[in-house]
Amino acid sequence: MTDGQLNEWIDNLLCVPSEERIASDGNWADYFDRAMLMWEDRHPGTRPPAFEKIGSPPSCFEGDLPPIYDGALD
Repeated sequence: MTDGQLNEWIDNLLCVPSEERIASDGNWADYFDRAMLMWEDRHPGTRPPAFEKIGSPPSCFEGDLPPIYDGALD
């Protein structure tokens, strides 16, 4: 799987409505965890470009977010 395909997979997972995520009985979370582990393995300390679409975290968020990867996707 190329970086572009992995980013597309993550993008598709991010588009799943929260009701479907909850109803998936943990399957959505498992797929998302696997995809993010693959991304982290390839590009440590970054988030996939697909994360641009979800915007900033809510005001109650107090953590540090890794930057969005800005390299070329193969």
